[in-house]
Amino acid sequence: MASKSDLCTSVRYRDAHCYLPLVEGVLLIKLVLTDMDNTLVPIGAGRVSSRALCAIEGLRSVGITFGLITGRSPSELLPFFGGDAGYFSTGVLCNGKKVFVDGECVLSRGFEFDALERLLAIVRTVPRTFMCFYPEDNGGKNLVYTVGGSPELVDGFAQRVGFLPTSMEVPPDVPYLGAVIASEAPHEAMEALRARACDEVPELDIYETFAGWYDVLPHGVNKATGLRVLMRELGVAPGDVVVFGDGENDLAMMGEVENSVAVANAMPSVAKTARWHVGASAEDGVAIAMEQIAQAAREGGTPKFMGLS
Repeated sequence: MASKSDLCTSVRYRDAHCYLPLVEGVLLIKLVLTDMDNTLVPIGAGRVSSRALCAIEGLRSVGITFGLITGRSPSELLPFFGGDAGYFSTGVLCNGKKVFVDGECVLSRGFEFDALERLLAIVRTVPRTFMCFYPEDNGGKNLVYTVGGSPELVDGFAQRVGFLPTSMEVPPDVPYLGAVIASEAPHEAMEALRARACDEVPELDIYETFAGWYDVLPHGVNKATGLRVLMRELGVAPGDVVVFGDGENDLAMMGEVENSVAVANAMPSVAKTARWHVGASAEDGVAIAMEQIAQAAREGGTPKFMGLS
């Protein structure tokens, strides 16, 4: 048996996940994972729609496990689900740095502070750009330390994304759940920043989540690495899983499963990579797809959206 510390190779069967039996010729999905921003909810929305919540319950009613695969942390997610952490007790959070199964954290990875400092030095050279640091000890709130940027720029992103900014000149050397570069600089300037960071700070990877918002991750850590751990923990195969996404940080996870899905508002690279396509985030595209998955499970068929390319 794998040791408790061998998180990347451990596999545990959990009775709490009541999977449907395999039926020859019928697609049976066991696990549905969705990104949050611009996928399950549009940017700026403060709550998950009632239709999406009902669709999640519909999945559970037929024995399908639902989870999130997102860059957000547990404290950030609570308001979206009315304070009910049960909706994300299983999933890949913090862009793969944390993996949860039934509320238990089975994987946790952090940053090297020195690497974040060197990246910050590069960010400071780009006008209309600042960094966000998400401390692990945040008092249960979506507290973010921001470095650089005008108050107007920072407040604009804070309202759009939904975080509590605390401006400072230098971030403290503490454990961080996440780090982000936010910018209104031209795309070319940000591509140059990313190229420079790749050369000078190889310990970190940078992904564009949506326009002007760039997730920073420890090199080699992403949603795909977290997804592998989650699938092993749950004992599910790539063909048993459906993932929904929209941004550059969703590309890696889409290569891990057979049924990857892009919402209509996804970045072109994501739309091209995904096997299936559904409606836009603002139109509850993921909720509608989850309804179809549950219906197919009940009736022994294939979700309607999987009949479309």
